[in-house]
Amino acid sequence: MSRAAIFLPLVLVAASLSGCLGIQPDDEGMDGVEACDEQQYWHQISAENPYPGLNCEAPGPSKTLAVNFFVYKNKNGEDWLANETTLDTGIELINSVYNPSGIHFARANIVYVDMIFPNVTDEYQSAPIDNRTNESKADDGDNVAIGQLGDGFIEGYEPTMVNIVLMSDGWGAYSLYPWHPRDHYVNFVRAATFATSHIPSHELGHFLGLYHTHQYYDSLDSDSDLDRASSYWADDWVIPDAQCYRTGDFICGTPYDCYRWCEEVLGCNASDLYEGEKPGQQPSEAPQCTEEQHNPSLTNLMSRYGDRSEITDDQGARARYFVQFMIDNDRNGNHLVLYES
Repeated sequence: MSRAAIFLPLVLVAASLSGCLGIQPDDEGMDGVEACDEQQYWHQISAENPYPGLNCEAPGPSKTLAVNFFVYKNKNGEDWLANETTLDTGIELINSVYNPSGIHFARANIVYVDMIFPNVTDEYQSAPIDNRTNESKADDGDNVAIGQLGDGFIEGYEPTMVNIVLMSDGWGAYSLYPWHPRDHYVNFVRAATFATSHIPSHELGHFLGLYHTHQYYDSLDSDSDLDRASSYWADDWVIPDAQCYRTGDFICGTPYDCYRWCEEVLGCNASDLYEGEKPGQQPSEAPQCTEEQHNPSLTNLMSRYGDRSEITDDQGARARYFVQFMIDNDRNGNHLVLYES
């Protein structure tokens, strides 16, 4: 989606961003940390604490989500793109990120689809109607169309589980937010890096309701997305009081991140932070941002920087919120059920 450039004086922008720079709200009760039961850690929300368990000791009571994997043949059709060892190693890496927030993933099924994973250059990709789901007619993403995944995917899809498709190289990894109406909520990740990269954890972050840290870099007066999502599935959303829960990525603990658009907003260039990861950017005459002007987290899982591997307590709480949301709401036949081994 294109974004209009915003040219604002730096001093005004700095004031507007003060709620997004990782400063926690001073609401009463936020300072104390306590041992919490499941109700407090997973369910209890208020305008002061719009995500559950923000003042609880971590980790609190955990919940386990079942993962349904789809594994296809490689380009030669001679072998599978992944095996049990690959998947278990990758889940262990994912759990290293989410376990401290009480969220655990477990391998439940592996669906071996006996077909070569579709080629990124297939003409099938250019047919818009085929990039829609069966009933809702909502796009399933900019990359792989549901119709390309074959009967094995349709038959093996589990609406009560987290569905992960292991892709071949060439496709870009992506996931689907939990509140958009669709028939198939799918996480697409590359098989080649599943066991060695935090990209799958990043994509699952989107599935759990987490935005990129720079998602609303130019929308400093946004309403909370919890309010916008309410028209789809739920009537019991809480609208946060603190502005830092209503702007940026709607999480107070995330430092402001303008990523590649800092010149538009701040008048300085932050390309030094991502040049190694995003080469080929257009040169700029603007000076590099100072740490006082722009100091995003370079290790946050939902950023686009190099060492993304961590989530904040606030992000973990928001992820719990949407896990519970998916458990409590039927979404076009998708209704998450906790894993029982």
